[in-house]
Amino acid sequence: MKLDELLKKFGLDQFLGKAKDDLGEEQLIKKRDSSWSESSNALIKAMMGSIGFTGDPYFPPDLIGGTCPRIPGEEEEIVWNAAAEACDTERVHVVWQAFENRIWYLAVKSAELSSHPNAWCPLGALLPTMKDASDFPVCYTYFGEEIAVLMIVTADGLQIFRGTTPVVRAKAERTAREIGQAPIVDITQEKVDSLTPIPWYSASLFEDRARRVLATVSVLASLIITGISFFVWLLANMSLIAIHHDISAALDATEKKSLQLVRMAEGTRTSPLRAEIEKFLSINDSLIALNGYLNVYEIKEGQVRWKAVVPPSATADRITAMGGKDIDASDNGVSIGNDAEIKYELEKKR
Repeated sequence: MKLDELLKKFGLDQFLGKAKDDLGEEQLIKKRDSSWSESSNALIKAMMGSIGFTGDPYFPPDLIGGTCPRIPGEEEEIVWNAAAEACDTERVHVVWQAFENRIWYLAVKSAELSSHPNAWCPLGALLPTMKDASDFPVCYTYFGEEIAVLMIVTADGLQIFRGTTPVVRAKAERTAREIGQAPIVDITQEKVDSLTPIPWYSASLFEDRARRVLATVSVLASLIITGISFFVWLLANMSLIAIHHDISAALDATEKKSLQLVRMAEGTRTSPLRAEIEKFLSINDSLIALNGYLNVYEIKEGQVRWKAVVPPSATADRITAMGGKDIDASDNGVSIGNDAEIKYELEKKR
């Protein structure tokens, strides 16, 4: 969409008509950009959020209007504070238009629109610099069956008067003369049909939406935190399972090694060498007890052959208990040996 069409749609084309006579093309473009950047209204706010369907036109009986200084970026808060103070309640519906350093607004208590939730006020479409508005100063009059309304718009103010038709008509004529022969625009049914409906903007409604958004964000954050916690819990359990598996494997390996060592110890204790050493120590201990000594102790092909010398006083039963027999006598004592030794000596003599 071209810039001209956008400006015309939002009621800024009237400024361009004046600018065309006094400014060059380059200055006119700058004026357009400046007007667009400095203008804001309730319609733009409505376009940014879901306000709802605008139904039939409706003139609230306790409609309030006014102006207040503008601080760019804080128009909504300024209008809400002014409307809440004027209506003596924080739950208000407003329509506002901001341009340069001034805000014009209409306000009504939200309770008055409970029976007209989708209604719009034709006076809201006639705020300064809107599409259907006339140049200020101007007086707008509406004469209904039950109520007559006068809206006086100047560069620095906006006033609403209500009353009977004769009183409002006389007030409009007198005010028009006082503010420099301002035109009086009568809002007839044909005029209402030609206006662009501007929906009411409810501060409390947007606060409710903000609370719902915050609640949704909180729920989503809780779900995300819960998911992360579950993932951490699952990871910790998997780690514990892996650790338990490693411990079980280590215990099994330790148990196997222990059993191996036990078997080795048992094998060492029951090995043939140990048995032969025990036999040797037994014979040696017996000889020491007899004051004898061992001359030969040989293991060959699984056979043990031993020969010793004991004193003549050694008795035969003690020699037999050692598994030995007398072989011969000498000056040093009596030579004894086991069966293998005796057999060896016989074979040697042959």
